[in-house]
Amino acid sequence: MKKIMIVALLLFQMAILMSCREKAEEKDNTLPQDNISETPAVTTDKIVDTSDSQEEEGNKANVLDYFPYRENKQYFYEGEGNEYASFWSYTDYQDKDSGRIQLRTDNGGTETVQVIEGNSSSIAIIVSKEENYYRDNLLKINSVEEPEVLLMGPLEKGTEWTLADGRKRYISDMEKEISVPLGKFTAIEVTTEENGGEMKEYYAKDIGLIKREYNSDGLAVTSSLKEIKETPLEQNLTVYYPNGDEKVQKEEKTLKFYTNDITRLKMQELLREKHEASQGLISLKTNLNSLYKGSDDIVYADFSKELITDMNAGAGFEQLILQAIADTLGGYYDAKEICLTVEQKPYESGHILLKKGETLKVSQ
Repeated sequence: MKKIMIVALLLFQMAILMSCREKAEEKDNTLPQDNISETPAVTTDKIVDTSDSQEEEGNKANVLDYFPYRENKQYFYEGEGNEYASFWSYTDYQDKDSGRIQLRTDNGGTETVQVIEGNSSSIAIIVSKEENYYRDNLLKINSVEEPEVLLMGPLEKGTEWTLADGRKRYISDMEKEISVPLGKFTAIEVTTEENGGEMKEYYAKDIGLIKREYNSDGLAVTSSLKEIKETPLEQNLTVYYPNGDEKVQKEEKTLKFYTNDITRLKMQELLREKHEASQGLISLKTNLNSLYKGSDDIVYADFSKELITDMNAGAGFEQLILQAIADTLGGYYDAKEICLTVEQKPYESGHILLKKGETLKVSQ
């Protein structure tokens, strides 16, 4: 039972945070949103002497200093005490204007995507999705639950706040000497108390989270920063092609994403690539106008008119091409249905007519 609790806590807590510097890319690759609400207020309590409250802001530590900008950098943590204690993290997207970043974490059991909102006084998780292996831009999604504040100012020993589930979190040390495989650091220690256990997280200036420790009745689980590597995020997928014999072939591909790369454009490039047995699934002039997975688990893909005008295929081969597109996109998004449209209208050619809302079933 303790192991289950620890794994659940690790999956929920797993995030390394940083400041946000670049403006997020095009909104084409984001899920449609009407509004972006402000982060709900979080209950806070100060348990320290505030006699120095008149100190100028310029002399105070800034929360964002402990969640530094790290574009295209992958953080690797080695773990002890649990099979899910080791993990890596990568920033998919970030937007300075909204103060939000989208962080991907992989602990060997699942990939979790979290949207984190920060400012000079606090950092909080506002969206968290487990089993999320694809790259949609979620920065504009509104929080459906009360955010989980990870670090709050003023940065001084004793600053305390209460989480939505009743756990107490506070700054327990401002100058804790911590050694991890990456090196030795002076870090802020943040303690979270809960029934039956305690977690301590350590944040180093200009680095971010360097260590996490969870203890419960003598059982200890730790995650320590081992390496920071400048590299793109790599994701594998299968591309399906119909050949001249009207049979489907497949080819394994690897997509490389840097922070703020647009998945739609990467997928457009992939669909245009020629296969050894056939042309690309779409012509070089065909654009993928929008691409995302909806809350209904259907993938929505809208193409330019050239998808039809440049097709130049008989009825049977055209059907195979559309099915190959559906299987390729469906495989990447782990979806069973694809809503394929052309210029925001149902697909309609001389051979095939899809009704409004009609989807293609993923067959692979």
